[in-house]
Amino acid sequence: MREDHRTRWLLGIAAAVLLIGAGYLLFLNPEPVAVRLTPGRTYEAPLAGALLSAFVAGALVVTIAASMRAGARGWRRWRGERRTRREAARAASTARAQHLVWAGDYGQARSELLRAERGATPDVSRTVLLAETHLHEGDPAGARKIVEESLVHVGLEPRLLDLLADAAEQLGDARGAADALERARRVLPQSPRLARRLRDVYAKGGRFAEALALQAEILLGVHDRPTLAAEEQVMRGLRYEAALAEPDARQAARLLAALGREDPTFVPAWVSSGDKFAQAGRRLAARRVWERGARHVPATVLLERLERLAASEGKPERMTRFHRKLMRRHPQAAALRFLAARHLLAQGALGAAEEALSSFPTEIAGHPLSHALWAELHRRRGNHAVAADSFARAFGTELGLVAPFRCAACRHDTATWAGRCPECGRWETLRAAADRGAEA
Repeated sequence: MREDHRTRWLLGIAAAVLLIGAGYLLFLNPEPVAVRLTPGRTYEAPLAGALLSAFVAGALVVTIAASMRAGARGWRRWRGERRTRREAARAASTARAQHLVWAGDYGQARSELLRAERGATPDVSRTVLLAETHLHEGDPAGARKIVEESLVHVGLEPRLLDLLADAAEQLGDARGAADALERARRVLPQSPRLARRLRDVYAKGGRFAEALALQAEILLGVHDRPTLAAEEQVMRGLRYEAALAEPDARQAARLLAALGREDPTFVPAWVSSGDKFAQAGRRLAARRVWERGARHVPATVLLERLERLAASEGKPERMTRFHRKLMRRHPQAAALRFLAARHLLAQGALGAAEEALSSFPTEIAGHPLSHALWAELHRRRGNHAVAADSFARAFGTELGLVAPFRCAACRHDTATWAGRCPECGRWETLRAAADRGAEA
């Protein structure tokens, strides 16, 4: 209050001084002065009056200008405050929608987002949430439409393009997913996540040459050993698929054999290389490739191919000799012993088969496959009672009709039944052996 009174007194004193000064000027300058308002119009007034009028006009102009500036500042401040309130309201709405999405209430989250979005500029984070509600509800087409409409306004936004790729993948549009990720990588070319996503989409669409080139870029950016080993394994798989896609069977076989030499434990390379050589009519090369692979890893799939090839050429004894060499090289390979005994039984070498079965280590001698092989040996010798007893030990009292239970979704085997598969987590998918036989 004191400051208001002081201001009024100062204004009053200033006005009094101004009036006294104007009166003093009038007193000293009573003669009129001509003031030209226009070229043809002249106005006569006392000098003091003319000066006072000019001063008042200037003060008026300054007052109007100051008032306009103050009004503009007030308008900007009001608009800023309104914008701040709107942004705060939108942020609160986005937070509520995000919580609803996390809680799984996708319909309510979508209503919250759409209610606050009317007439507003599209916001990337809100668009992402809105698209996610559609994806979570199994509506990739709706998510794709929302993202594409938003991209028109915001341009190449990596998060939206990544969501667009997700929606396209769920719709089975591998080319559309790849296109979205390619555009995202143009914005973030150094993103390992986008590179891996695009690589996987390329591989899923059979574009292995492009996936290989991208995987080479990914490997350049990996430095820690565990990640590097995993990425090298992916590289090996992509090279394998690219070689399989090679139209020239001989060239494909050579590429696969080279891959097997680089990693001798990579069984698919040896198997497919021999398959390609056999397809090209080079049976000898196929046999050599399969034998080379079996020396490194005596996998059943390799031995089975070699056995068929030897049988087709009428040289089963060759396979017998190869089995002996492999067992000296891999004495702990249980599958190799099973296959060698089966081969001897198939060739009618019952004495050699009995010797092979008797030499089984303790850890595999009680295996159901061992009992099945003994049963076949006794059956071929005519010892049907002993053969029946061995078959019973092989299949158990349930005769193999119940266990193991196999998941119809992920093919996982388990010894006991459960309402839910312990591997993939799906319900009502475990089937007994008899159920599988009936379904087949």
